[in-house]
Amino acid sequence: MNVGNLILLAFIICAVYSDLTQTKISNRLIGLGLIVGVAFRIWAEGSSGILFYIVNISLPVILLYLLFQMRALGAGDIKLFSMIGAFLSTEQLLQVMVLAFCAGAVFGILKIGYQCIVLRIGHGRFTQIHFSPAILVAYIIVIWR
Repeated sequence: MNVGNLILLAFIICAVYSDLTQTKISNRLIGLGLIVGVAFRIWAEGSSGILFYIVNISLPVILLYLLFQMRALGAGDIKLFSMIGAFLSTEQLLQVMVLAFCAGAVFGILKIGYQCIVLRIGHGRFTQIHFSPAILVAYIIVIWR
């Protein structure tokens, strides 16, 4: 665990808090994270790190744009993935993305079960979850694996 990973963890925790309390992730937080991410990338890899930075922040937008258009994923979640890509390798970023969708599926199933069993809400209702906690769980798994 290096300093960059701890700083990124702090950014993600702030994003989760913002998402849970305000139902949106602040663009200022994402912007600050992207700036700090490029600084760490240049410090660690030199000017060649800028190319990897651009690829990693663009990859989530390219891969997840269709889910955003279908309203299955919010813009803040995609920007959060981009911010994570600013700090991590491409392989780690893709691992976080895949694991986040797995964690999100588990969170969704748990929420549906809670609604059906505890709240006695019937089937066929639209159920939304905050996706940023799933991203946090995925990040922790990838970094501490």
